Amino acid sequence: MMWQMVLNIVFLIFGYLLGSVNPGYLFGKLKGIDIREIGTKNAGTSNTYRVLGIGYAIPTAIYDTLKGVSIMLIALSLGVDPFFAHLSGIMTIVGHIFPFYLKFKGGQGVAAATGLLLYYLLVYFIVNPWFFLIIPYLLLIVAIFYYISRRGNLLGVMVLPVLGYAVWINYPAYIENVFFTIILAQIIIIGIYNIINRKLFKIEDEDFQTRYWRVITRPFAFLFIVFFIILGQFSALIINGIVACVFIFLDILRIFHEKSSALMTERAKRVYREEERKTFSSMTTFLVALFISLLLFEKNIAIASSIFLIFGDTFGKIFGLAFGKKWIIKHKKTLEGTLGYIGAMLIFGYFLFTSLDLSLWILIIGCLTAPVVELLSMGVNDNLTVPIISGAIMTVALFMGI
Repeated sequence: MMWQMVLNIVFLIFGYLLGSVNPGYLFGKLKGIDIREIGTKNAGTSNTYRVLGIGYAIPTAIYDTLKGVSIMLIALSLGVDPFFAHLSGIMTIVGHIFPFYLKFKGGQGVAAATGLLLYYLLVYFIVNPWFFLIIPYLLLIVAIFYYISRRGNLLGVMVLPVLGYAVWINYPAYIENVFFTIILAQIIIIGIYNIINRKLFKIEDEDFQTRYWRVITRPFAFLFIVFFIILGQFSALIINGIVACVFIFLDILRIFHEKSSALMTERAKRVYREEERKTFSSMTTFLVALFISLLLFEKNIAIASSIFLIFGDTFGKIFGLAFGKKWIIKHKKTLEGTLGYIGAMLIFGYFLFTSLDLSLWILIIGCLTAPVVELLSMGVNDNLTVPIISGAIMTVALFMGI
């Protein structure tokens, strides 16, 4: 037992030391530069390519990608406890990010994490090749978001959570899942950090900057669905109805009472838009649409159509404002925003497929209907049309036995 524990610890140390060997930094020193002070200022593969060129980036990428898998396989072959063997692979990422001889300032560890990620995917494929039918689905999502943003970091943030969820659903009792999840989390966190640090996701729209909270708080409406699932339809409708009535009352007061209108529209500019001065706000129609969906549709369809409204419109708006360049409908809808809506629906559609008692085809129909309705709802508030029409079409599909 003592010898086994010593062996386990030794390989954890070996993993860290192997990971701390940083070819990009060493190649830079041979050229008389410190790549941690140039470009993106990290000693990883991507910055090696930017600073030193592809001739140095290729061996750096090969070493960084294989070092985690190599130490893990060696550890397994020598009888190291499987948990510690897999952990030794993770330690190469730790060593890469925090090398002791560089004052713990290394690369981001994405290449090392990618190597381990590919290894685990190979293991999953060997166990169950059918699982990889999800790959074309994920590639479609990747293609959509890459077209929108041309940002690799964004792809990881959007797609990897779906991959991680798919693994846990299909392989619930595998020890590899723990380490696979750690790797996914590391890549996602690095992606978010890069997006923020490099300002890769900027929204300069004045209206959004003034009332951004109306968009970012919309996902909290998911609580109504949680109430619907846990407490039942009646209780969820009561809660949703009370909140909706408050907004309806404020809108009626604002529309028909001039002093209230001036107070709410002019002084509370962060709440209401100018074009909402004489009409119901989109916040109100949003809540009313949720109420109608939860009231009218079968439980699974009510949940799906509500999620299409809550998250699809949010993603569509954010991606349209951040990356929108090609107008489909001038000054109203962009291609990038619509694709962001579709991409979001595909992501949430997979979660719904594994959680709800609905066929994949019904969900695909709903996923495609929602953004089309949102795109074509000119003159009609899409907060109302998206959940009601998508829910109605899914209901027809369910009735037809699709």
